[in-house]
Amino acid sequence: KSIDQSNAVEISKAGSLNSEANDKCPFTTGDLMVFASDREGGSGGYDLWYSTYSDSEWSSPKNFGTEINSAYNEFRPVILVTWEEEFLNNLMIFSSDRPGGNGGYDLYYVGISKSLK
Repeated sequence: KSIDQSNAVEISKAGSLNSEANDKCPFTTGDLMVFASDREGGSGGYDLWYSTYSDSEWSSPKNFGTEINSAYNEFRPVILVTWEEEFLNNLMIFSSDRPGGNGGYDLYYVGISKSLK
């Protein structure tokens, strides 16, 4: 089949994830979604948020907090899932224009809990 012969796809809005702010750069792995948003409750600029999927719906987003977010902009989070038991965390890589980098947006990494809820 070619693309123009395929069945129509229904697009639905994930109500519990959305806000009046700018929600961008979603990345999912398994039952975890991370994304950037300038929604209320953040540290300033764009912050990184997460949501988990359970019982056929996404949870209300939670901010990663000031241990990861800054008063500047954090964008484009991606997660490398580490299933091996010797690793306590999954690896998240993201970009930020926070001070102390080489200029513009720099790449940063951090370990995040394998059991975010």
